[in-house]
Order: sequence, then structure tokens, then C-alpha cells
Amino acid sequence: MGDGVVGAIRGLFRGRGERGSGPGTGHADGRAREDADGLARVDAEITAFGEALAAHPFVPDHDLHEPTLLDDYQRALDAYERAKRDFVGDRNLRDAADVLRALDAGRHALACVDAALDGRPRPHRLPLCFFDPRHGRAAEEVQWAPAGGTARTVAVCAADAVRLAEGRSPIESGLREPERPAAPAPRSRTSTPPVPRTPPAPEAYEAWPAHTGERQRREGRGGAEILLHRTGANEPAVLVVHLERPEGSWVELDGPPGEGRPRQPLTHASVLTRAVVPVPADGQPGVRLRMHTGKRWRAWLHPIDALPSLDPLFLDDGLSSAGSYVLRHPGGRERFRVTQHSGSAFALHLLRPDFRPGEALCEGEDAFTRTVVTPRKPGLLYVRSRGTWTLTPVGGPGKRARG
Repeated sequence: MGDGVVGAIRGLFRGRGERGSGPGTGHADGRAREDADGLARVDAEITAFGEALAAHPFVPDHDLHEPTLLDDYQRALDAYERAKRDFVGDRNLRDAADVLRALDAGRHALACVDAALDGRPRPHRLPLCFFDPRHGRAAEEVQWAPAGGTARTVAVCAADAVRLAEGRSPIESGLREPERPAAPAPRSRTSTPPVPRTPPAPEAYEAWPAHTGERQRREGRGGAEILLHRTGANEPAVLVVHLERPEGSWVELDGPPGEGRPRQPLTHASVLTRAVVPVPADGQPGVRLRMHTGKRWRAWLHPIDALPSLDPLFLDDGLSSAGSYVLRHPGGRERFRVTQHSGSAFALHLLRPDFRPGEALCEGEDAFTRTVVTPRKPGLLYVRSRGTWTLTPVGGPGKRARG
């Protein structure tokens, strides 16, 4: 789909440079006109996206269409509703930053629907600039750390990428707290240009991270009994299993030998090809699995430091996935909207230190929407589901209601 949001943003910046900015009342009036023009463009973008959704020929059918396709279509609808809701009360483009991001996410989701219907791969997407969507489309991904936080990979515009590489703060806009890059690399006029970064996988659990140990990962084809070694005998782990085909395939997690503990089926009687489950420490050096399939499979113990984060600062577009999932909660009471689009039972649990499910923050059946408030203390969260679901920060950047 056309990148109308970015085009509108660039037009606004061009208009800003062409207008005079005289002192006093004239300057204030000019700024007010700029804000009015900018909001009018955003309003027009919301209307245009709504018309595109209304005119789209896709009619979802849970019996005919894949869960990923249905989830992409639901993401597009949710993005439109979020854009309309967040636009209410906006006074300038800074207020409308969350609206621009929602529209961008919705356009990409609808592009994914079109790709699936045409039999094409899902389009790769770099979002709008992390520091300010008015900067336009992100050009690359860099390492950046917020005040008092750990370094994360964020997508930024070309100008901010250069500033961060030179050890300077991003362009100040007030939308994000300006911070220096996590590890600024000195550059000189004679230095060799940096090697372009390889974009990370679009989904946290699609492939094992590069630093996963060889003893913590296996792949193969057909039935097998495998052992994945823990990094420590008394350490819990997060297990990820991928199956090439769900039909006629399943995976069982073995209990410790000699204890008579029944095997735990992970993917049996499911249309999903992936399972992400916490495995409590049991004093054994490894995690034993039985693979029942005639197709290819992959399994690994996911490094704890590579778990995806439920950080509102990095989830402006929300987190969409299917099936079970483990993610890190950085701490702080934030409101999130939980939506299950398909499936049966759903539960969002806190994980205890031993990785056993603790308090349930949210429970539901079939399709539903709930609002949850995360706890003040950091920890891990565990989604138990066999359907498609989305976690979305309530209100967007600068508008989230805190408990």
C-alpha cells in the first residue's frame, strides 16, 4: 500500500519551512495554522485508511483462513480503531504521534493480508522513526539505551542514525527522552564505513538467537528423542519447539527419569506449529523431548537475556502472536489491552522464580478483550493460549493511564 502517512509528514515539514515565522502574535498564529493543517492531514489519513478497510474484499472465515492471516486482518482493524480513539483531543502533531504509528502499523497489517491472499511473502517493514514519527520511515536499526535502562535495538531515521553513531543525542522532539547511544563507536574521516546490520527476525521465537549454545539447540527430521542441556542443573529454562507440519505431529516433554512423572504433550491436537513454554528446574542437567513427526523440526532452550520485552516504550504497535509465549516485564504499573482473536482458553500468568505459573493477570475464553495492569516489580509473564492474540499498550505514547 502507498505510504501516505510518511508523505503527509514530509509535506508538513516542507510547509513549515516555507512559511514565515515572525515574532510575537504572527509567530503564534503561524504555529497554530501549522498545527491545524497537520491535524487535518492526519484526520484525512485516518479517513482514507478506514475507506481502504471498508472497500477491501477480504471476508474472514475461521474455517477457511490461516490464523496468521486472520490475525493480520484483525491487527489492521484494531489499528484503525486505535487511531480514531487516540486522535480525539489531539492539539498538534506531537499529540498525534501515536495516531501516526497506529496508521503505519495498520497499513503494514493490511499489506500482509494482501500478500497472503496473493501467495507472496509477508512484506518486511521498518516502522516510523522510534524517536519521532514525524521524522519519517526508519532507515536502519541501532543500539540505544534509555536513562537507567539496558541497551535495545530501535529503528531510527537516517538523520538520527548518524547522530547516534557520532555519539550525539537524537533530534530533540520531546516524544522520547534524548539519550546517548549505548556504546558510541568513535568515527573518523578515514574510518571504514560500518558493515550494515542484519535486521533481526520479525518474531522473537522464529529462530534461535545467534548466541544460543550448541548443546541448547537441536534440529532434525522425523521421530526422535532428544536432550537439550540446561546452562545449569538447577536453573529453569524457556523451551521453544517448531514443527514443519502440525497435522499428525506432536511433541512430548519427558519428566525426570525414575520419578514416574507423566509426559507432558506440548503441541498435540493443535493447529499451531510452535510452542513456547517455561520449564521449571528439576535438578536434571537437561530437558528431554520426544518428537513424533515425519517432517522437519527445531527445538532449543531460549537464552533468558534474549526474551522479548513487554516494554511500552518499545511496543507502540503492540505485540501479536499465536499460541503459548513467554516475555519479560520490565516493571512498573502499565495498562495493556489483551485481545484473543481466536482459540479456546486463554490465561496470562506471572511466572514464579522457579518458572511455575503464578497469579493469573487475565483469563478468558474464545474471542474477547480485557484490560490488565502489570505489576510494579519486574519479572516474566506467560501466555497460555492455542489461538491468536494481541497485547497493546492502552493510549499509546504519552497517553497511557498509569495505575
